[in-house]
Amino acid sequence: MRSPLTAIARKEFIQIRRDKSTIYMVFIFPLMMLILYGYGIRYDVKLVPITVFDQDASFESRQYLERFGESPYFSIIRYVPNYRELENDINRGEARLGVVIPPDFGERLSSNREATVQVIVDGADSNTATIALGYFSAITREYSSAVMMNQMEAMIRRTNLSIPPMEIEPRIWFNEDLQSVEFIVPGIIAIIMMIIGTLLTAVTIVKEKEDGTIEQIVSSPIKRHQLMLGKVLPYAVLAYLDFLLVVLASYVFFGVEIRGSVLLLFIVAFFYLLGVLGIGILVSTITETQISAMLIAILVSLLPSILLSGFIFPIRQMPEALQILTTVIPARYFIEILRDIYLKGLGLEAIWREILYIMLFGFVTLVLAAQRFQKRLD
Repeated sequence: MRSPLTAIARKEFIQIRRDKSTIYMVFIFPLMMLILYGYGIRYDVKLVPITVFDQDASFESRQYLERFGESPYFSIIRYVPNYRELENDINRGEARLGVVIPPDFGERLSSNREATVQVIVDGADSNTATIALGYFSAITREYSSAVMMNQMEAMIRRTNLSIPPMEIEPRIWFNEDLQSVEFIVPGIIAIIMMIIGTLLTAVTIVKEKEDGTIEQIVSSPIKRHQLMLGKVLPYAVLAYLDFLLVVLASYVFFGVEIRGSVLLLFIVAFFYLLGVLGIGILVSTITETQISAMLIAILVSLLPSILLSGFIFPIRQMPEALQILTTVIPARYFIEILRDIYLKGLGLEAIWREILYIMLFGFVTLVLAAQRFQKRLD
């Protein structure tokens, strides 16, 4: 004889199989989000268009500008004969940077004097402007260092001095190629699981209310905890399968590999999903329609997990009040765990605090959801 818990879970699985919208939400929607966010959100700044007004046209100015043409971060779209045309290019958005080289640029460098270059930056997109200006300054410093080295070598040859050279040898850990997708994709996984898990459980109990079948179930011999577990269990399985699908898709589409323990990642994801499903149950107990449940679920899952989790905006740069608010956002800790496991390959000894919070959050959320659920049925 089938137990009441098994019967309720089987009933939910049958309804899920018949409901195409749920299948779409579980399997198609996460892949769409992963692809759109993965390809759409990039911190990489490449081929920034530059317009040049070179008033010197000397060997030194051409040598200096060649460094920007050879760089993967900039693209010189054209040289203009006057300042007005440079200004028009920036106003029309055809160029993000304008470079003005004074007429005495080469003469000052050849006579060991300081030369200045004016760079005009389109600050409408502050993120791109800041990064592009940083790259521009770095290339300029490299050229300046090369000029100084040439002058020092000439002086050394004249004086027969021996000065040992010094070089900087940078070494980048964890994300050697500085690809932003390696940083973004783990965050996308946490956001997707937050949204999907909350939406799935938020509508399941509300649907019984709208259909008028919740009274029939409550009046049956089924115990309340069996009813709650029976309705949540199928969606927990779907949410976990969804997590596995997104992890696999992130490798297939973006080549993002897991450098740390796969087992640890899957265990932490399980506890994270428990808390997310608990949020959905809480939402379902305070709403009466599926539309309102979905709207509230999106409000409590999508906005906080994107804006207050460190996914896009660094938490340390937020106002102090918002930094305090982020401490109750579970996606913040799960994103940190994902990035530590994906990028750094860290183990339990480095992320146990974040794991402990996620477990505590899941426990508290499920307890509150169960109490609210039983009180609502009463």
